[in-house]
Amino acid sequence: MTISVNSKKKQVKKTFEELITDLQTSNSEKVRYNAARILGEMGESKAVEPLIDVLKNDKNGSVRLYAARALGELGDTKATTYLIESLREDRNVDVRVRAARALGRLGGEIVVEPLVEALNDENPQVCITATEALIEIGDVATDALIASLDHEKVNVRCDATRALGEIGNKKAVDKLINMLFDEWVNVRIYAVTSLGKLNDTKAVPALIDVMKKRDENELVRAGAAAALGVLRDQRALLPLRELIMEADELGELEDTALKSFKKIMSANWQQIPGAQLQKKPVAAF
Repeated sequence: MTISVNSKKKQVKKTFEELITDLQTSNSEKVRYNAARILGEMGESKAVEPLIDVLKNDKNGSVRLYAARALGELGDTKATTYLIESLREDRNVDVRVRAARALGRLGGEIVVEPLVEALNDENPQVCITATEALIEIGDVATDALIASLDHEKVNVRCDATRALGEIGNKKAVDKLINMLFDEWVNVRIYAVTSLGKLNDTKAVPALIDVMKKRDENELVRAGAAAALGVLRDQRALLPLRELIMEADELGELEDTALKSFKKIMSANWQQIPGAQLQKKPVAAF
């Protein structure tokens, strides 16, 4: 198999074997990382071992970065342990980011713990990428993320709270309800949003309480009101109505409450007394 490699002067066609040679022996870092990139795009499983070797041993961060990306694209789980090692130990931030992304693609229970650990990385981009990778992995990450809600660092609690909402496993509901009392407002904002996404009406009373708390941050209250609209439970109608009616003017909170009120009414109108139209009797002549 050959593939075209663009250069400023002309397009050069290189075989798989020539790309492997470039990857392993070229003195040019640009040639090596281009070889790694193209090998990932080619999809040849025979490239996995040479790419692992480069990921472990190449002194150039850009080359290791493209090796990590290529291993994710190739999708061979033989690379998993080496990508975990890079995520945990590589000093280059971009390599750790690419390793996290590749592990999300490879998936499996083995990658969950190192990705959860990466939520505590010193670099925020690594944390964000690890969160997205855990979301991509899905249900198998739920238990580890629930455990991370007790982490001492606020950014870990934020990322875990958001990820649990995206994954959507309802076993996280009780713990996310507890996160409504976290000392950090960002965690509480993610908690109300995630509870809406989990679509479990068990959270309705707690969300109503948060929405009604006058000393709570308004973004948290508005998020709780929005989540109630997503859940469409009739129990929220009266609290939403009271919040709207008590306001002198409609701000963001009241506007969100009004939208949620309308959603719940629309979803439940057949069960709400007096909501159905009654036909008037025809007068006799």
